[in-house]
Amino acid sequence: MSRFSTLAGRAYAARYGEGRRLKHFTPSHDPAEGLGVLTVFQLIEEAMPAFFQQGRAIHVARAPGRLDVFGGLGGARSPLALALPTAEAACCAVQARDDELVRLWSPCRDGSRTQMLSVRLSDLGLPAAPIGYDEARAFLLADPRDRWAGYLVGALLVLARERAATPTCGADVLLHSDVPVRCGVGSSTAVTVAALRAFALLYGVELSAAELAQLAQAVERDLLQVDGRVGDSMAAVLAEAGEVLVLRGRTADVDARVPVPSWFEFVALETGTESDPVAVAPDDPAEHARVERFRELLQQEPSVANRTELGDLMFASHDAYGAAGLSNAACDLVVDFVRQRRAAGAGVLGARLSGRGGGGTVLLLGEHGKVWYEALRAKKALLEATGHSGHIFRWSSPGAMSFGSIELSPKA
Repeated sequence: MSRFSTLAGRAYAARYGEGRRLKHFTPSHDPAEGLGVLTVFQLIEEAMPAFFQQGRAIHVARAPGRLDVFGGLGGARSPLALALPTAEAACCAVQARDDELVRLWSPCRDGSRTQMLSVRLSDLGLPAAPIGYDEARAFLLADPRDRWAGYLVGALLVLARERAATPTCGADVLLHSDVPVRCGVGSSTAVTVAALRAFALLYGVELSAAELAQLAQAVERDLLQVDGRVGDSMAAVLAEAGEVLVLRGRTADVDARVPVPSWFEFVALETGTESDPVAVAPDDPAEHARVERFRELLQQEPSVANRTELGDLMFASHDAYGAAGLSNAACDLVVDFVRQRRAAGAGVLGARLSGRGGGGTVLLLGEHGKVWYEALRAKKALLEATGHSGHIFRWSSPGAMSFGSIELSPKA
């Protein structure tokens, strides 16, 4: 069990143990991973009976964000990509209704978007004749403040069109995600995968891992016309905590799973700049070679030479981003700070921009425990230079299939 699992378990015990257990429901099992699930439990309890109904089961699904460890530069052309799931995740809870209303609720503290919307199954042509994707886009994307709901309703519509789901009852749907948005860590894909799995559970649709990833692509690319990558979907679906998922080819088939060696860890710093969802990088053979070599080194003994080369490969990859016009001043600042810290003998080996480019998040590699403090130092330097206090990613967590689902059964 990862350290994150242990911390999550303690948090669960602190919040729901010792006389503070769930009042209205009994979970099918206690969540071993993901504080996001615990927050969903709390939101559900607090929303009884104003949003959710008493006496009716609730299904909870979860999918993590992901960090591009290596391979993002070439996009879909990359023959190999390495991905690591984040502890941050999207959780979706659904409960059946007696009518055709689908109510969507996603708490938002800063007022940047709507928090609650509703749609009727008949608005989507359900259950018998689901509307087409062109019509759905016009319906779902009319207001940018409602765009978050498009991923949820889109998941329902895609299940109906692609898997012949015939929902005859509506649903109350709660979405909670702590994956930072627009910084290149797969936030929308995490939401899409969690929503697909939750609706599939509610309406009795069996989905394999491959089908779940393919349907997530249909929601993002075919319906919403955003450039979601198949590798993002595969990572959200199939990743395991503490393992680098190795994906090969355009279809992002799983080539291998590489446990993160105990002697080092990956952390990442969000820089307050947005990744470019349609960035197009040159097909760089040198980058492909770096990815292959990085993968090899992850599985070798941590000699001084191997450690140094791992860091050098990360710096070289980031420089390639810059040469392709896919970095920015904030990300370069963080990477340059890491270069200086490594030169000073600190416990950090290298850094590179994570994602396909444009900005977003910088990945750091270093000695276990020590690199966390280096990320804190980089965060301080970023704050002083830009005024932005970046989010730090540290722990990892399982993908949607490994996490499974939790059913909250009503108490008598």
